[in-house]
Amino acid sequence: MSEIAKRLNQCRKPTGDLGKIIVEDMNKSHFNLTSWGLEKINIENDFLVLDIGCGGGKTVNRIAERADKGKVYGMDYSDDCVKWSIDLNINLIKENKVEIFQGTVENIPFEAEKFDLITAVETIYFWPDVKANFSEVRRVLKTGGTFAIINEMYDSEAFRDRNNEFAAIGNMNILSSEELKIVLSEVGFNDIEIDLVEEKNWLRCVCSK
Repeated sequence: MSEIAKRLNQCRKPTGDLGKIIVEDMNKSHFNLTSWGLEKINIENDFLVLDIGCGGGKTVNRIAERADKGKVYGMDYSDDCVKWSIDLNINLIKENKVEIFQGTVENIPFEAEKFDLITAVETIYFWPDVKANFSEVRRVLKTGGTFAIINEMYDSEAFRDRNNEFAAIGNMNILSSEELKIVLSEVGFNDIEIDLVEEKNWLRCVCSK
């Protein structure tokens, strides 16, 4: 297996020593992307928030600073990521402001209409059935709540060769902005707004239930 394939597989489900290195790198390398992604998202201080694919827990930590009277849940299907995210957020967990758990986007273990905000940073490429998974996200989102997607890659002409290589090696589903909007609309999301940084291939999508 090539080095890039190993890295992409670890991005999908970080595990072990290499996974730890990848997660620590993502916490740093995704900081600017996440900052840009979150700047347009309304986060009230009493919000209940779910971060899907929480990885090393940095985004959970940053959102918890803004939702300081609410609670932020971080979900990842990697047991190791759950452990690392707990380590990073241990003080907030002790204060009952954060909870980290193992779970999958196919079956989010919460009742309907639970969350004010759901975030997915650098993760939807790896979701097994994005349309069905968006439906599951919508189920646990409150009416009027926000779903935010922040991606470092979207299908575009300028980055097509690179993205196609990543998609093939890592079994990733890299949607265009229009494809993403269509799927979200089909499952019932409204007010879909997509912002792009074309020279970096960044995408931010904010929509509501």
